Amino acid sequence: MKQSFLYRGESSELLLFFNGWSMDERAVAHLASGGLDVLALWDYTEPDTAFFAELSRYRKIHLAAWSLGVFTAAKLLAGHAIEFASATAFNGTLRPVDAAFGIAPEIFRGTAEHWGEERARSRFFQRVAGGRAELEAFPLPCRTPEEQQRELFALEQAAQGALPVNCFRLAVVGTRDRIFPPEAQTAFWQSVQTPILSLDLPHYPFAEFHSFREVTDLGEHR
Repeated sequence: MKQSFLYRGESSELLLFFNGWSMDERAVAHLASGGLDVLALWDYTEPDTAFFAELSRYRKIHLAAWSLGVFTAAKLLAGHAIEFASATAFNGTLRPVDAAFGIAPEIFRGTAEHWGEERARSRFFQRVAGGRAELEAFPLPCRTPEEQQRELFALEQAAQGALPVNCFRLAVVGTRDRIFPPEAQTAFWQSVQTPILSLDLPHYPFAEFHSFREVTDLGEHR
């Protein structure tokens, strides 16, 4: 697993950000700090908890996770009593490979098996961005298809385990999400009694944000 401080200064507040599958820091590099230190995590082929070593110096910690990062965050944080000032899930669930609560298993497996095809990758990222026009401004990750494919197979395997404890206090559901069906997201978060905020967003939500403070503000008072 990779981790990187996108912002690190004298702030006493940290945002712990779990990125989506196949992504890197470019996905949120356009966002201003908003006065926060920001530690981003991605590539969940071999997840670990090394990031915990960075948390002790902060008075206030926020959590945000996107897509398959939602499941990974809950799994890695299980058993750790962290009092998050906000904890927001974006376009993901804790049952990521599930016909009712996530992505249908056959679609998930098909994406992994065909990831080596350039046409399949292009179609996927277009759906993530929200359409052909949005794809032109979408920050494509600088990772190899082989690395991304290994990560997706690893996540598929990890998702077969027990449901992780829910650490989120708000779920943001993009009504134009073409990766995680909005109705599946809504059904899952209702099943675990987590407040839902439905917004007119595609799977990639961050094109509409300007700073990480906007991300934390969504969930801080939930």
